[in-house]
Amino acid sequence: MGFFDINYDTLRVQLLPVRLRKSVMKAWLRCLLIPVKWLHNVFMIDRESNLYYLAHNSQIVYLEAVLNDVFDPISRGIFIEDGLYEDPLFTYLIPEERPLWLGLSSESGTVGYTVPIALFTDAETSLLGNAFIVNVPGAVSFDTDRMKALINRYRLAGRSIYQIVIY
Repeated sequence: MGFFDINYDTLRVQLLPVRLRKSVMKAWLRCLLIPVKWLHNVFMIDRESNLYYLAHNSQIVYLEAVLNDVFDPISRGIFIEDGLYEDPLFTYLIPEERPLWLGLSSESGTVGYTVPIALFTDAETSLLGNAFIVNVPGAVSFDTDRMKALINRYRLAGRSIYQIVIY
């Protein structure tokens, strides 16, 4: 028996003084306890959902478990893979002595690359692709809005770009 498992029907009788244990008094207390029992049931349901939410975080294995628990509990075919990411080109400072030819007209006599290289900032390259891809089997029927809501609830806040793919 857990800490929150309370049997109100036995408490109703046990906490009542012996001289007041009449059928009318027990019935009156049972009527008074109906809203308390209802609130306790609401609390227990909310507690279970909160414990489940606390047990799952933004790690891929837990996000897959949540999606499979909700949408595909039998075959558990939903999986997540990393999205494509292109490393940005880094330039170097003069003291670092690592020259890089960028294809500028002023560098035309420099021996090096023949194709100009584009420079991007970290912010530009991080937005080039999806942070992760959620792969869902074609046999699974799901509501896209509900799946997006679950992903948004459990995903890491900075990893905002994702894609849902049916395979």
